[in-house]
Amino acid sequence: MTHLRVLEPVAHLPRPARDRWLRYADGRPGRRELEGAAFTDSVRRLAARPPVPLPPRESKEGLLVELDGELYVCPQQPRLQAWHVLGTAEELVGAAALGEVVPATLREQAVADLAAHAGAGGEVRLFTRTATWQVPLAWFVLFDGAERDLRLDGERALRYRTKMGAARRRCARDLRTAREHLGEVDVVDDLEQVGRWLEEFDPRSLVELDYGGLVDLLDDRSLRGDDSASDVAEGLAALAEGDVTSAAAAYQRLATRWQRLALLARAS
Repeated sequence: MTHLRVLEPVAHLPRPARDRWLRYADGRPGRRELEGAAFTDSVRRLAARPPVPLPPRESKEGLLVELDGELYVCPQQPRLQAWHVLGTAEELVGAAALGEVVPATLREQAVADLAAHAGAGGEVRLFTRTATWQVPLAWFVLFDGAERDLRLDGERALRYRTKMGAARRRCARDLRTAREHLGEVDVVDDLEQVGRWLEEFDPRSLVELDYGGLVDLLDDRSLRGDDSASDVAEGLAALAEGDVTSAAAAYQRLATRWQRLALLARAS
């Protein structure tokens, strides 16, 4: 699973939230520990008889990152994530197919619970967007190739991180390009959704793209050669200049790189 996260600056949060995260920071768990605990909990709930798709309460954990002396937080929100997934699943897979897996009563209850949570003043912004077996093309738009952080020693990871202002500017620029040159295609809808999502957060935030568990499916050579953000940027820049040949070449590099994972996704 891959993740697109927003990390808000703790210093600019309302005081109760700021104080809580500062206390939490003293003995905070590491990134791998957080992700492992969340995965274990979800497996335990879904393996129960009957399965328990919703956590009984929202997590109080969060990913804390310190950069240039500033502390940033991305709260873990498994319950809110589940509410959103259940509430919108019918749009994604269709009522007939979904009804075989998730009862309509559970979906309706998720929608009602989310509405009640919002009505009570609860946090409804999702700080993390997730995808399986891939990184959506629209996510790469937010980053520059130079912001790529590849780690192969110890805990293997591939991440990009940028400032919110840069992410918003790139999203707006490439959305204009995509609308003009690609028309009504999925990536335009995706960019519109991501752009609206970014506007929900503090403009001093960080935005992070994390390959997450995908790095376990790719060898070191593949990860070293993965410069997808640069390919996306070059392709869209070529489109903006009317250079269809260069745009097609960039897209072909991207498609070839992700073909193996697409095959694994179809086989799973």
